[in-house]
Amino acid sequence: MERYEKVFFCGVSNSDDLKVVLNYDIGGVLLYPSVFEDPSEFAEIMCNLEGKKLLVSTDHEGGQLEILPFIPQSPGNLLFGQTNPDFVFRYCNLSGKFMKELGINMIFAPVLDLKFPETNPVIGYRSYGSDPKKVSEFGLFAINGYKAAGLLSCAKHFPGHGRTRQDSHQEIAVVDIDREELDKDLYPFRIAVQNGVDSIMMAHVIYSKIDEKPASISRRFINSMLRNELQYDGLIISDAVEMKSLSRHYSPEDILVDFFSSRGDMLIISRPRTLRIYVEMLHKLIKNGKLEKTFLAESMQRIEKISPTIEDNYGFIRHAIEEAVEFHIEQLRSEQAVLVLPDLTFYSKADVSERYLEFFKKQAKRFLKAKIIPFSEINSVSGNVLIIDLLIDASDKEIVAHRKLSENFETVHIITRNPFLKTYFCDRNYIVTYSLSPIVMGYVFKKISRFLKGGV
Repeated sequence: MERYEKVFFCGVSNSDDLKVVLNYDIGGVLLYPSVFEDPSEFAEIMCNLEGKKLLVSTDHEGGQLEILPFIPQSPGNLLFGQTNPDFVFRYCNLSGKFMKELGINMIFAPVLDLKFPETNPVIGYRSYGSDPKKVSEFGLFAINGYKAAGLLSCAKHFPGHGRTRQDSHQEIAVVDIDREELDKDLYPFRIAVQNGVDSIMMAHVIYSKIDEKPASISRRFINSMLRNELQYDGLIISDAVEMKSLSRHYSPEDILVDFFSSRGDMLIISRPRTLRIYVEMLHKLIKNGKLEKTFLAESMQRIEKISPTIEDNYGFIRHAIEEAVEFHIEQLRSEQAVLVLPDLTFYSKADVSERYLEFFKKQAKRFLKAKIIPFSEINSVSGNVLIIDLLIDASDKEIVAHRKLSENFETVHIITRNPFLKTYFCDRNYIVTYSLSPIVMGYVFKKISRFLKGGV
């Protein structure tokens, strides 16, 4: 039986979110900035996405909205709009290549909204400017830049968000202009459609002289204007349904019925917990005959046609870590973890590992809720705790001191850049990482947390 769950695009903030999301047969995953804050998280996510036929997107427009730390910064669209459009092509091609090589296959860009004196800061310098012809030209160079990099593009926010004084994330956004004036805002989208843009994102904006509903769930905007008038047969995507301009005034049932009956294709859901609500409501509406399967079947065909299979461009890093790291741990019982760091370690000029220590602290706190202390303060520790002993280098005298830890506490020794140290801990709980990189240590800390919960 067809489940139609591919009509949802869901945001994920970490690998745990992704595990929830992949329980459903959804059509797209939107990676949020926090995914890239910890390299171990990103590696795990891309490993779990590998081989799936799925759209994987970000909002990395460049400038005001930058998501991936791996991509060189852009000055933003408004500045680019004062220059040669070839700069836009080159930036979108550059950023697109970075994303493509990481396994991402789609970008929620370019922004084709016009800039006006009243434009809300939510658009800010994301717009290429005020001239419809210039915006359409720069937008087309952006689309072609992404295309040359192998990335699917998404023009947004149809029919235009530039005239709004309100941020539709926070409040209802209303624009009071007639259709003739709106044609200026539509022009860049019209050109994008004529040049084969892969997808278009709808705005949660009410154009009160045309329809009382937000454009994102309006039959007049989606079906009449975009499908029929502009003759667009590509993928139509909503902006996030949790945005207050929509969610405060319309129920999930209203949004589902109005959007898909208007011939929209994919709803963006920001959070996995909201996805469950929408999936259950979708199934209920289909069962009760309130939502026609023909509309959904049409959307499913468009999604299937455009969706690529995710290549193993980055997930292999995770595979390498899983293959190399050695765990010699019996069942762990303690609830409170204490990460013990060396007091002094030598780092050569050919070693950037020292800068990682602060990152380790964040990872240990996040995954293990661990207290962090230097080895010299071990006497301050008492009670039923798990000592996570980080060994970078150790003299014979220090090895004796480290071995004594397990006489007083449940202990796991993490042997990092000197694997030969494991010969001194064969009768203890130990892990050999062969690395002092955050992409490895995040994996190790998360694995220890699973041991503490009785898993592996």
